[in-house]
Amino acid sequence: MRPDLMTLRKHLRTWKVRPATVAALAGGILLAAGCTTPPGGGAPDAGPDPEVITPNTSGWWRDDVFYEVFVRSFHDSDGDGNGDLAGLTAKLDVLNDGNPATTTDLGVDALWLMPIHPSPSYHGYDVTDYRGVNPEYGTLADFDALTAAAHARGMKVILDLVLNHTSSQHPWFVSARQDSTSPWRDHYVWRPTKPTGYVNPTGGGDVWHAGAGGYYYGVFFSGMPDLNWKNPAVEAELLDVMKFWLARGVDGFRVDAARYLVENEANLADQPETHELVQRLRHALHQEYPQALLVAEAWTSSTNVGTYYGEGNEYQLAFSFEIADAILKSVNDGTRASIHQANYVASTVVPDRGFEAPFLRNHDHVRVMRQLGSSPEKARLAAALLFAQPGTPFLYYGEELGMVGGPNQRDEDKRTPMLWSPEFPSYGFSSALSWYRVKFGDTAPEASGTDVSSQQADPGSLWNHYRALIALRHAHPALSSGASTRPTITGGGDGVFAMLRELEGGERVLFVANLSAQAVGAFTVATSGTPTVLMHEGLEIPPTSKDGALSFAGLGARSFSFLRLD
Repeated sequence: MRPDLMTLRKHLRTWKVRPATVAALAGGILLAAGCTTPPGGGAPDAGPDPEVITPNTSGWWRDDVFYEVFVRSFHDSDGDGNGDLAGLTAKLDVLNDGNPATTTDLGVDALWLMPIHPSPSYHGYDVTDYRGVNPEYGTLADFDALTAAAHARGMKVILDLVLNHTSSQHPWFVSARQDSTSPWRDHYVWRPTKPTGYVNPTGGGDVWHAGAGGYYYGVFFSGMPDLNWKNPAVEAELLDVMKFWLARGVDGFRVDAARYLVENEANLADQPETHELVQRLRHALHQEYPQALLVAEAWTSSTNVGTYYGEGNEYQLAFSFEIADAILKSVNDGTRASIHQANYVASTVVPDRGFEAPFLRNHDHVRVMRQLGSSPEKARLAAALLFAQPGTPFLYYGEELGMVGGPNQRDEDKRTPMLWSPEFPSYGFSSALSWYRVKFGDTAPEASGTDVSSQQADPGSLWNHYRALIALRHAHPALSSGASTRPTITGGGDGVFAMLRELEGGERVLFVANLSAQAVGAFTVATSGTPTVLMHEGLEIPPTSKDGALSFAGLGARSFSFLRLD
């Protein structure tokens, strides 16, 4: 991603409670903490007609590479064993130092921060104050400093925003649960008696939980009561929350549990009212922040994910879960069937595949290196496949090092601390034992050399491989913005995969991979043009062009090539 970066004007913006929220507070006190006037840090965007929704095709994110960070596990600045915002700020130069001429940064363009708000849990997906910062991570001033430092390097920042539910310890819910006449009662979904016939769409347990004078709805568990988005006061309040963070300089939001915002009795996911709600939020934000990004975490089939595009007026990006699964399956089984089919389905969902946010794994998955059997060759091939896909790619912190994480299926094992240096026991993460080691002991051994300093010094490391792929994507617009097709392959076996990326009337880049554990002999790819090798592993002889096809003499095991076609 290397478009010109928009400079946000800095000035004071006073936060105002919307009328509907005021009405909801009548007869009660404001229980939500942290409702303060934000400092200057993110003025409303200068942009086009505020009544015209910016097409998904024109946003800043279209050429970017995102990096997901769990702040608790990234870097600890104060020695308490927990990562924090100041620690992340101190490590920004490793992610992007703002100088394209240097070779010591990864080159990512935007950060996605997992929840940073106060929360009773280690992970933060049960929020108690939407306008606050978890004190273990720092303060609002620390957040402002991080955002300013990221922007100074040309990096955007988006926040994980949990719109579906709050914590059961949120002041709103504490009041609602204790008193059935609370003015906050209708911020949640209640029934006087326990409803029947509800099937949890997440595969979890019961969705109805006992509370004061009835039962409340919580699709994930009792500690995460769902907000009642049919109450206009909830919509007004959370819209103001979004504007609060945008005013501080945030560039957008990853919307957690996007499928579950509005439910209709026993119909709990993907409801029409959920789509209508997102359209209203998108339109309202667009009035002041037309370049604010909304990313949907809609963990479902590509066909269903595609509905969250709307008419280009809902989410600008949505995670591509089927593409992620298909990349790993094809790399593991050595055949193209899964990745070919996933791309076929995705291409039929929406006409604009730039809507997709491809990734390999995230904080909810066992880490990709563990799923690939700790094979460096598979990890390098999976990364190449990721950067060949259309859309805006997302990386999970530590993925670029080949971290395997903890040995079990606990969420904590998927979110272990970042390794910065070889020094045991905290590997440069902290001057103390990390939160993970305090809780679980030394149960997350990583292979020698799985740390930033070691891999920066090794030209052949996985970290430098990711860095080269990011630089390649930045250098060739066809890879970030081009259309995608899958040209016919003749010969080579079922492990050969090809994808053509091309800008209309412009650059064309062909990606070819051999997913198999064995080298393959001669094959052809049905596309024309004179090839120039841009990046490769395992391509001993460049292909030749003849009669509208490229002829390859062969391709090594688990290898790939990016070629510009002139």
